[in-house]
Amino acid sequence: MEDEVAEFTKSAQRKIDRYLVCSKKGRGGQVKVGFNDKATIEAKKYFGYFALVSNQSMDTFTALEDYRLREKIEELFAVHKGGLDGARPRTWHPDNLRGRQFVQFVSLGYHCFLTKKIKEMREVLGKNQSEKTAALVKLENQLDKWLEQRSLAQILDWFDCIETTNVRTPMGNYHWSTESVARDRLFLGYLGVTSK
Repeated sequence: MEDEVAEFTKSAQRKIDRYLVCSKKGRGGQVKVGFNDKATIEAKKYFGYFALVSNQSMDTFTALEDYRLREKIEELFAVHKGGLDGARPRTWHPDNLRGRQFVQFVSLGYHCFLTKKIKEMREVLGKNQSEKTAALVKLENQLDKWLEQRSLAQILDWFDCIETTNVRTPMGNYHWSTESVARDRLFLGYLGVTSK
């Protein structure tokens, strides 16, 4: 309410009076608005609660993270079907349709697994610097910046073309890989795909 002109409904005005502190500032009478911290803290005590029930014993925030990851799986399954070959299936047999949906479900599981693994990896990149060489710390920081700028789909696209070929000859065993930079080799090593 400014200049004695009501602009809000009665219920809105009651909330304003309870949770905001309005005062006039200076000679011009400019309205200054702040929060009533005591009333806000009191109201927060009665916010709703929800419970997660699980057959596994785990930390509160781990359970919440897993629950939110489950929500992500459902969202991906419903919305992002195009990226996982979820276009309209053209099939004559129900078994083919169920098989296709099963493969999509497995791919969502791998998507969530890789997302979680990359998050765990990023938490340790550049840490414990006393135990690592300066070159390794620098490479880890480069990898962290690179991962921060890309989605999982972009990361998978980047590694789509890397291929290793093994050849066994009477002269010995040879193997070579398509071009990959040190950052890529470090990433694959931390994922456990190749040895570090």
